[in-house]
Order: sequence, then C-alpha cells, then structure tokens
Amino acid sequence: MDTTKLQNFGEESAAGLAQTIGSLIGRDVTVTLNGISNTSPTSVAASLEKSYLFATLKGSGGVDGMTLLLTKEKDASVMADLLIGQDGSTAPDRMTELHLSAFSEVVHQMAEVFTREAKKISTSKALWEVTETLSLDSAAAGLRLSQLGGSLTVFNFSLFVQDLLSGEILFCLPEPVASRFSSGSGKTAASPAVDSSQSGVSSANTQSRAGGAFVQQLENEFSGSARPTGGNIGLLLDVPLKLTVELGRTTKLVKEILALAPGSVVELDKLAGEAVNILVNEKLIAKGEVVVIDENFGVRITEIINPEERLHAVQA
Repeated sequence: MDTTKLQNFGEESAAGLAQTIGSLIGRDVTVTLNGISNTSPTSVAASLEKSYLFATLKGSGGVDGMTLLLTKEKDASVMADLLIGQDGSTAPDRMTELHLSAFSEVVHQMAEVFTREAKKISTSKALWEVTETLSLDSAAAGLRLSQLGGSLTVFNFSLFVQDLLSGEILFCLPEPVASRFSSGSGKTAASPAVDSSQSGVSSANTQSRAGGAFVQQLENEFSGSARPTGGNIGLLLDVPLKLTVELGRTTKLVKEILALAPGSVVELDKLAGEAVNILVNEKLIAKGEVVVIDENFGVRITEIINPEERLHAVQA
C-alpha cells in the first residue's frame, strides 16, 4: 500500500470537504486530516460515542466495494439545520425526516469530493455513489462495519464550525480497496499550491449566510444564465417545506389578549379584498387571493415576488 498517496488523498480531501460543506451551510468550515489507520471494525465501533449517521457508498472503477462515511448524528443534525435555513443552535439530537433529507445532500457532495480526489491518484473511472444514509447506535455500528471485512483503512477528519460544532468524519475503506486504489496507475493531477504550514487543513470562507449552494443556484437563474442548472439540486427536491398563507397581522397588549373571548373580533392590518401573503419557511415568496374549492379554503397565486426580493429573503 502506497501510504504517501493515501496521505495526499486525505489532505486534498480535507481541503475539498471544507470548501464543499462550507458552501452548503453558509458558514466558515475547517476540516483537518487527523490521521490514517489500519484497524478492525471492532476497534472503530468501540471508539464511537452515541449514535452516528452511516452513509453507505458503492465504489466502482478501481475503488470497487462498499465504503462507509460516518458522522456523529448531532453534528449531522446541526449541518442539516443550517442547510434548511435555521441557525443550528436548536438542531435536534436525533435527526428528523426533514433534517435527514437535507443532510443527504451534504453526504452526496462529500462523496463527490472523495471521488474527485480518488481520480487524481487512481484512475479516471473511480466513482463513489451514495446508496443509503441511516442512523445507527453503537450497538448496531459494529455489525455494519464488519460488512466491510476484517481489516479497514480509516481516514479520520476533524470538522469544526465556529460556535456550533467540533466533531469528526470517518471515511472507512476495506483494506484491500485502499491498497488497490492507492496503487492505481492513473496520472496524478496537479493540485493548487498549499502553504506547507496548513497541510491537510482548509478553512472555507463563504459569502452566503444561508444555504450557499442553493443561493448560488438561485443567482444563476435570476441572472438569466444559460448554463444548465441541473447539478445536484435535484437531490433536494424531496425536502418538505412549510407553506403558510398569512391573512394579516396585528399587535395587541397583554391585557387585550387576556380579554379575548368567543365572539371577539380581531382587526388585522389587511383591507378587505387585499392580497394575502404566501410564505415558505417563513419567507415571503408570493401573494394571492383566498378562494373556496369544494368547501375547502384555498389560495390562488396572483403575484410572485420579484427574483431580487426572493433571493434576499433566502439569504436573510
């Protein structure tokens, strides 16, 4: 096994992970390669605390076989919380369906980073694709890790997001897969110059404050770019969002609220017949009028907020 190639792969992957995760969650992210170890599934399982998100990656093109990408569930929850536009401070310890769907995009982007770096040291056909992501506690972790074989090559990355999390990412390869791909004959691509004092460390300085990748997608559309907008945005299409129709608002004193009773009328700041607001995740995106459809209330969209205002709402 060529340990130098593995070290280079790990350091370049750390830089790529920092940039990719940072652009997705809209925060400064630092990822450092802590080390590479040859160990057993039992040892890895014994080192895990609480529950982890296990992403299964299917390898092909010289990295054939199953690979596991492990992230502490609480850390994954914080990153998902930021991706859906929250501040991460109240992210749940256990992933909700919404958070798991959002974190799946992070996992796919990380798999692309590892694929890109593998192509530099192996063959141009190297590819890792995510097949599933699920939460496992320490009791079930050993069984899942043992499916990789008796000996593992584990890349240990530290992950730091200021004031929010300090965790780790484990990239676990079956030892035979690591040996084959590190001895690949593919041409090593030139990498950007890196300050030797910062080897294996990268801090992604991002300009967007919420959902960087999604905001970039919106910016491309708003600018009328003819560039294809496919990419990986399709991976977010099944993420549920809360749509709210707001009839109006008002401000009341506490004593006025306490005085409310059946039959009380609360006057809102909307005129009769005025358009109502349509919000997605508390962000104004359109206006409309209330209609009745088969004895159910509905809303007919009459106006879409202009692109600049919608972009500002997403970034706010």
